[in-house]
Amino acid sequence: MNIKSGQGIILCVLAMLCIAGMDATGKLLVQNYPIVEIMVVRFAIFFLIVILVSGLTGQLKEIRSKVIGIQVIRSLLLVVEVTVFIIAFSMMPLADVHAIAALAPLFAILMAGWYLKEKVDRRSWVAVTIGFLGALVIIRPGLGVMSWHTVIPISGAILWAAYQVLSRRVAQFDSSNTTVFYTALIGLMVFGGLAPFNWVEPTSVGWQLLILNGILGAMGHYLLIKALAFAPASTLQPFSYTLLFWAIVIGFVIFGDLPDNLTLLGAIIVLGAGIYASDTGRTMGNPLKRIFKKEKRSIRKISNPVN
Repeated sequence: MNIKSGQGIILCVLAMLCIAGMDATGKLLVQNYPIVEIMVVRFAIFFLIVILVSGLTGQLKEIRSKVIGIQVIRSLLLVVEVTVFIIAFSMMPLADVHAIAALAPLFAILMAGWYLKEKVDRRSWVAVTIGFLGALVIIRPGLGVMSWHTVIPISGAILWAAYQVLSRRVAQFDSSNTTVFYTALIGLMVFGGLAPFNWVEPTSVGWQLLILNGILGAMGHYLLIKALAFAPASTLQPFSYTLLFWAIVIGFVIFGDLPDNLTLLGAIIVLGAGIYASDTGRTMGNPLKRIFKKEKRSIRKISNPVN
């Protein structure tokens, strides 16, 4: 591992910490404020930062999209997805939600095969199957543990996967600056239009939490973008699962929640399936393949000695 990859991994882990913090403050806020109010402040801060950074770097000229329709659909998917997850956080512990949300990369594999016509190989199908088995361990249908609440993060994971697939599609036509601009703009337009009808005047503490929530969200996105500048996505993907670790820690410190043993086991299965399906998992498997091939050649030489 070179120094740049190491820096990218550190930034990715810090990004996951910010996102877990954003989810925790969102869970606190939703107890007293409408979801629309939380989201409009978050997207307003996000949009201001995008405009500021784009203006300072001279990239405002690049905001015109070549696939405006897909950009709008993609951004609307994110609007619904963040709403779904904040509802899930209001009803379930952070760690339990993130354990189920870890299914998103596996859903994305299936969607990419259908929509982007990407090849879904045997390794990917194995990973998806194992991941869904892990999800069954978490939600435990038929054992009196599963409730209708679990449908919410599962729906969020499907929406997040669709968002990721459409992000890969628009990346073929538009710059990342264009994509980030439309993400922030459309989110602000949707929640801004609804906010006047769903507004509760925040207290001073409420304003502090709302602003902190927006800053943590913006920092999480920024750190992740910087991480991708230092290391490829295939290297960073396994470390994005540290989000579950941070969710467990923050959930325990702030809310006193700890996932049970079966939830942790299921989460480990899902995370392992995601890593197995990733490019990193494939790279990790290559040395083993070479060792097995070498051993087979050695066995053949022993079985068929040269006279």
